[in-house]
Amino acid sequence: MESPHLPSLWSFLIFLAVPQILAAQGTCSHGACYPPVGDLLVGRIHHLKASSTCGLIQAETYCTPYGEWQMKCCRCDSRVPHTYNSHRVDNVLSSRGHLRWWQSQNNVNQVSLQLDLDRKFQLSSILLDFRSPLPAGMLIERSTDFGKTWRIYQYLASDCAASFPRIPRGSPERWHDLRCQELRTQHRHPQHGGKVEFNPIALGSSITTSHSQSINHLGEFTSLRINFTELPRLPHNGYRASSSFYAVTEMKVQGSCFCHGHADRCAPSSTPSGDTSTVAHGHCMCQHNTAGPHCNLCAAFYNDQPWRPAEDRSPNECRKCDCNGHSETCHFDPAVYQASGGVSGGVCDNCQHHTEGRNCERCKTNFFRNRRQDLAHPEACLPCECDPDGTVPGSICDALTGRCVCKENVQGERCHLCKPGFTQLTNSNPQGCRKCTCNLLGTRQDQPCDDETGRCFCLPNVVGASCDQCSANHWKIASGQGCQPCGCDPHNSLSPQCNQFTGQCRCKEGFAGLTCSSTQEQKCLDGFYGDSEAGCRACDCNFEGTEEMGCDKASGSCLCRPGFTGPRCDQCQRGYCSTSAHCEACHPCFQAYDSDIRRLSLRCASLRNSSSWLEQGPASGSFSTRLQEAEGNVQQLQGMLGRSLVTDQSLAQISSTLTAIRQQVQATKPELGFSEETSRLFNSLDVLNRSLVLINTQYQSKKTEFEVSRSTDLSGAFRTISTAYQTSVNASSRITGTSGLLAQAREGQRMTEQLERGIAEHTLKLKKLRDDMAFSPNLTPTLNKMCSTVRVEPCTPGECEGELCPRGNGTACREGLTCRGIFSLSSGAVGTAERATRELRSLNVHLQETTQLIRAAETAANQIQSNTRRLGDQMSVTRTQIEGDVRRIQQFIKQVRSFLSDPDTNPATIQEVSDYVLSLRLPVDTAAILRKMAEIRSLAAKLQCPESILAQTAENIARAKRLHQEAE
Repeated sequence: MESPHLPSLWSFLIFLAVPQILAAQGTCSHGACYPPVGDLLVGRIHHLKASSTCGLIQAETYCTPYGEWQMKCCRCDSRVPHTYNSHRVDNVLSSRGHLRWWQSQNNVNQVSLQLDLDRKFQLSSILLDFRSPLPAGMLIERSTDFGKTWRIYQYLASDCAASFPRIPRGSPERWHDLRCQELRTQHRHPQHGGKVEFNPIALGSSITTSHSQSINHLGEFTSLRINFTELPRLPHNGYRASSSFYAVTEMKVQGSCFCHGHADRCAPSSTPSGDTSTVAHGHCMCQHNTAGPHCNLCAAFYNDQPWRPAEDRSPNECRKCDCNGHSETCHFDPAVYQASGGVSGGVCDNCQHHTEGRNCERCKTNFFRNRRQDLAHPEACLPCECDPDGTVPGSICDALTGRCVCKENVQGERCHLCKPGFTQLTNSNPQGCRKCTCNLLGTRQDQPCDDETGRCFCLPNVVGASCDQCSANHWKIASGQGCQPCGCDPHNSLSPQCNQFTGQCRCKEGFAGLTCSSTQEQKCLDGFYGDSEAGCRACDCNFEGTEEMGCDKASGSCLCRPGFTGPRCDQCQRGYCSTSAHCEACHPCFQAYDSDIRRLSLRCASLRNSSSWLEQGPASGSFSTRLQEAEGNVQQLQGMLGRSLVTDQSLAQISSTLTAIRQQVQATKPELGFSEETSRLFNSLDVLNRSLVLINTQYQSKKTEFEVSRSTDLSGAFRTISTAYQTSVNASSRITGTSGLLAQAREGQRMTEQLERGIAEHTLKLKKLRDDMAFSPNLTPTLNKMCSTVRVEPCTPGECEGELCPRGNGTACREGLTCRGIFSLSSGAVGTAERATRELRSLNVHLQETTQLIRAAETAANQIQSNTRRLGDQMSVTRTQIEGDVRRIQQFIKQVRSFLSDPDTNPATIQEVSDYVLSLRLPVDTAAILRKMAEIRSLAAKLQCPESILAQTAENIARAKRLHQEAE
């Protein structure tokens, strides 16, 4: 029959499991996350050691109180484990039940329980359920380096002042503050034992810090040690003293793998053996891009920022390195991180694809950036292809464009071409290429010469190795477009060849013109003017500054070139400077100065005109009256400033007076409390003080405004100073009234003394009230309702004898009975919990039986699998044998077919073999087939000299063929 409490029990278990499930499913994306806790002793009980255990060497006897005047003595024999009187330390595991416990030797004060683990864990809490009385003193230690160094968590004692006099009580203020906590016995009789619970995270509750920091500072441990320093103090019971020892029924070390807030679950560190569902594993399943057994490192390629433990509101994820796809590994460099202002500290390792730099963002030396590809592309950097003959030795190409550093006379991105006008690129030439020797006037501008041979490319009708001459009967090489034909008149010229530079042909007498095609005209030569028939006159000019003609042929006026001026063209124009009889344009800055000078000249002329008008006008006497009024106002202001009542010194003096008054009031009798009126006086003084400060501030501001404005608007400054003066006078009058406030403060002191004398009267009234509480109210009816007891003795707040709720007087809660009273209800709840425990143990037995059945089924399945594998091996061997037999039979059949098809074989023999084969019966198994093959081999062996018979037959056949041919 199903227990009526079973549904409620399952509901209770589900209620307890929900927080753990939610915690396990909590996201780690918003901050620190932690794995669910479990009992670290499960699966690790062999790591727990006790410095003292009773009965390990020989049986021991211990005695405990039994009843009020009796003793009960028992034997402890721990030489054989798992017996009812064996009290080894592994009995503290919660699954062993309350009938098994660990017990130390008698009368040994210094005893320790030490748990040494193989890796770091996060401690959540420690629970010790004592069977013996609570120790008088104990302390809990932890180690984070596998027992090399130890640090004390906390002292615990029934009387901290007696057991640990130098250790303070209370809450710690810093991480390493040591405190002592009082041990409180939960039972009426201390010999019945009790529970001690310790939570390291609770130690940090009084420290201003986050939950994650508390876990990182206080939760980490590799070893745990509980030191019992002082046996419990028990009174004598009868004629024999009780045995003193430590006994623990259950010990729980709740914790999880230590992951610095970067994991929400743990996994086994190796392949598990057996059932590990209840074991708290120690390997962190890291998140936030972390790695390591405790998530204490950044994962590979996630080293752009330093590793940090997760915080409550920040996961502090490790950030991926940015190597632009050219590296798969990186490391963190603190110097780089500090130089970047705490932004990035990842340095890429072994950059590939010809890249380098902290992020593989640059091309290596003699490689340049390929703009056609993204930086993350494998071909982002291409090699520079610089021509060694045209590149400056030791130079490197541009990392962005790939352009090489060319020699002086070399060009091209690869420095492989000579510049225009240069030829023959060689490595030995420091300038790379030599200059072409071609004439610029007669050479093609697009290709002056061949860049390899140096041969010049001449323009049309230009000849010569350097293209510096016109061909015969041509001229005007200076045109830059080649030479033109002379065009000399064949009848009027002496030769078809003209001057190569002017094109003038050599004319016969009486002919003129460039080509001698016109009759010669009589006129004055250049440098002369007038009528040639009347006589030419020389030009009176400076021919350095005139045109080619010199002067006008008719008037004789000199024709000046640009930059020259004057009748004889012997002066430089404005803006031109003379250098060695030449006029050249002056420096560009002259033009700027010249324009400024012209503008200033115009301005000066305008000012001269204005001043001349003012000198002629009447005197401006209308302004004198206003100036005199302004001077009078200034003198009046200066007088007011000289006799001003408000100065910096006066304000400072008033402030010091206020301070002295306040000190005098406070010093009258500081031990007396101020009355309400006195408090009001102080408030008035504070108001006056603030007003004084405000007035001082306003005064300084107004003073500054006046000093600034008196040079501009004198009337406004005058009004400002008048207002400030009036304000200062008002403040002075208010301050003079402080003597009345002082008198009021003294009156308040007198009233306070009267209140002090009334304290004695109130003390007498309080004592009378305490005496009344010793007799009323009577709490007995209320206790009877709470405890379901019948109490007769009165119980008042002042005096209440006996227990409030005696154990023996309550009505027990059983099925069919009505429970009344808090004590009875709690006892019934304990009974229900015990029944639930028994049902859980029964369920555990059923689960173990089911587990055994499953293991038996697994064993049977493994056996079947082994038999199947062995049968498969046998079938494989048999198949191999059959395939070999088939090959041998096929080979034998081939031999028989060859024998039978041979035309030279004796027919009688063939008939004998055929009859034998036809008489054969196919065997049904391998052995029969092998026997038949042996018989066939023996029959074939009976043939005498088959090789000689075949040879002789072949000779006869050949002879028969020859005879047949001869017959034909």
